[in-house]
Amino acid sequence: MGRIIRVKVNWSGFVGAPGYTNLYFEPVPESDTITQPVVDNAVSKVQTFLGTWRQWLPQGVTTGVDSTVEELDEQNGALQGFWSATVTAPAGGTGSTAYASPAGACISWGTQGVRNGRRVRGRTFMVPLASSAYDTDGTIHGTHLPVMRTAATTLTADSGGARLVVWARPKPGLIPDGGAYDVITANITDKVAMLTSRRD
Repeated sequence: MGRIIRVKVNWSGFVGAPGYTNLYFEPVPESDTITQPVVDNAVSKVQTFLGTWRQWLPQGVTTGVDSTVEELDEQNGALQGFWSATVTAPAGGTGSTAYASPAGACISWGTQGVRNGRRVRGRTFMVPLASSAYDTDGTIHGTHLPVMRTAATTLTADSGGARLVVWARPKPGLIPDGGAYDVITANITDKVAMLTSRRD
């Protein structure tokens, strides 16, 4: 029975707010138990990631990591406990003030896992993005895109005791079949993604 932690990013300051983004981590090696250093490392990675992205978030849109981190059973999703993390104060974006609330970028997380005959993948939406994040043709700005991709790839780095995973949630049934799969690739396509709900 594996354990994972859920690090929640809270979003506010835009039409449709509040909302959140969930990111999941497991200890390295995954057979290890969840410890405070594992939690702290995962939170630190997410805060660094957000710090890079704030240059493309609109002024007035605020993100911050929740100080309560949940420990879950990866097979059935049952809550196993809580951890407290030291987090930095929520901060606003520094991009231009003009933006469209449901528009931004989508990070695709790749794994080597196969479940129910399909490869396990994950997605994280970075929405909304400021107008300064876009090129004149409406795609992600060519100068910013490589930096965005590097930030996403850095979040997947298998270091410090915490590893980013995609959590495949269990389907209803007598035998829980949820699972956590190591993220091995991160990609952002050069096109705008639309998000209709910020709630997971």
